[in-house]
Amino acid sequence: MDSTILHQVSPGALRAMIREEIKEHLKPKVDKKFIPKNSAARRLNKTVQTLDAWHRAGILKKKYIGGRVFYDEQDVIRLETINT
Repeated sequence: MDSTILHQVSPGALRAMIREEIKEHLKPKVDKKFIPKNSAARRLNKTVQTLDAWHRAGILKKKYIGGRVFYDEQDVIRLETINT
């Protein structure tokens, strides 16, 4: 843990530093890449209805971003290797 000694720091500056640290700490650590539903269906050579059925069966998890459906690219890659 870093230790910092503060000298002559205004309350406003201290609040700004704390806010920035909290924002950085709460920032999601997302390294995932998501692909749109139609692209996933093409890559898997399946219909979007099949992807919906796979979602209902727990095989493929949907992610909604801006009202559109996306899938984790790693899940699609895993299914590509199974279906080949």
